[in-house]
Amino acid sequence: MGSTPRRRVRNWLAAIVGSIMVAGGLGVAPAAQADDTFAPVPVAVSTTPVNVASGGHATSRITFQASGPLNDVYVAFRNTATGEVHKELTQGSYSAADFTYTFEVFFGQGTPAGSYRAQYVEARTEVGNVVAYWRDGSIVHNSGNLPASGTAAVTLEALDFNYVTSVSIDRPHTSGFYRDAYWDNYTMSLLIRDSWGRLGLFPTGGNGTWKQAYEVGSGWNIFNLMLAAGDFNNDGENDVIARDGSGALYLYPADWHGGWFPRQQIGWGWHVFSSVFAAGDFNGDGNNDLLARKTNGELVLYPGNGHGGFLSASTVGWGWNGMTSIFSPGDFDGDRKPDVLARDSAGNLVFYGGNGRGGWTTSRVIGQGWNAITKLGGVGDFDGDRANDVWGIDTAGQMRMYYGNGSGGWKGSGVVGWGWGDFNAVF
Repeated sequence: MGSTPRRRVRNWLAAIVGSIMVAGGLGVAPAAQADDTFAPVPVAVSTTPVNVASGGHATSRITFQASGPLNDVYVAFRNTATGEVHKELTQGSYSAADFTYTFEVFFGQGTPAGSYRAQYVEARTEVGNVVAYWRDGSIVHNSGNLPASGTAAVTLEALDFNYVTSVSIDRPHTSGFYRDAYWDNYTMSLLIRDSWGRLGLFPTGGNGTWKQAYEVGSGWNIFNLMLAAGDFNNDGENDVIARDGSGALYLYPADWHGGWFPRQQIGWGWHVFSSVFAAGDFNGDGNNDLLARKTNGELVLYPGNGHGGFLSASTVGWGWNGMTSIFSPGDFDGDRKPDVLARDSAGNLVFYGGNGRGGWTTSRVIGQGWNAITKLGGVGDFDGDRANDVWGIDTAGQMRMYYGNGSGGWKGSGVVGWGWGDFNAVF
């Protein structure tokens, strides 16, 4: 299990640190490594609209002028009635022409009603300096004693907004997202859920890097299991399947316009399964399938019917209750048939070869020490070599990529992200 550092993908989600709200940039940090010649300074701020009614959406925007790349930007918004600091999603973009960064903070459905005032903003540069500005635009912290840029910082009052009515979310809401490189057949893209129930997409560039991350839904904390099902209804788009606390199974079909069609309930009583995962076309009939493990260790194949539902289920294995993680990496050994990987309680990673007819070819241990990984998964090619890879999140929250060699083994590994431990679901 390697630890070679690779390019970092920054969190697209805000994370509370003390009493501040992260408003960090998204995607991969710019490649340039420049010394800071002056303190980054906020030169423009705004919120539109200022007064947000039920079901509305406020977007706060901050533009920084800087002499080098920024790693993270933190913003504190305080509810004037409760004193609670509010944290929300951010997005960022970088202009190499003038070293300006625009960070957007989205306040979506479910934000508590009230008046929100921007308290301060803190910028962390890529070379390690930290500069903070108070509400009135005055510098309150400058760790590297960076000189002023000659441009006065704007005040933060224009970031203030009012939520007129809070919105009760009783079921997941989904929103449009960028379709570029989203779950194609060859690259690995991941969905995540944070503690607020927001769903986010991390697409990859197909060459070992991440693209811009985006919010694609909210209210998903009602689900105790979610999985990327591939194209489950054969409409050419990749879908999501999720299970709620009652055991109901839902299909969220992706539409052709970067959004979602209405969800469909496709199963009942799925609470009897301790694990459910997408298995690709496991039985060779041309439709994507699911594998599900019962608490007694029985592994059951649920063949997809190609229309968003299932054909008759069948048992394909026993004794799987000794596995602490089970998933399909797709075709891992190069025979063009989906396989399964499983981690046992001793930390061994075991390869189970699929025969393409709903059964197995062989099994063998392909790794040890995997109990240091808290979350495991994958299907897709992260680095563009046409061999499927496996991702894992360690106890420090690092996203590690394990590169498959296309024949059932490994060609290396590396850290490709930090801060992934804050997400309660990655799939």
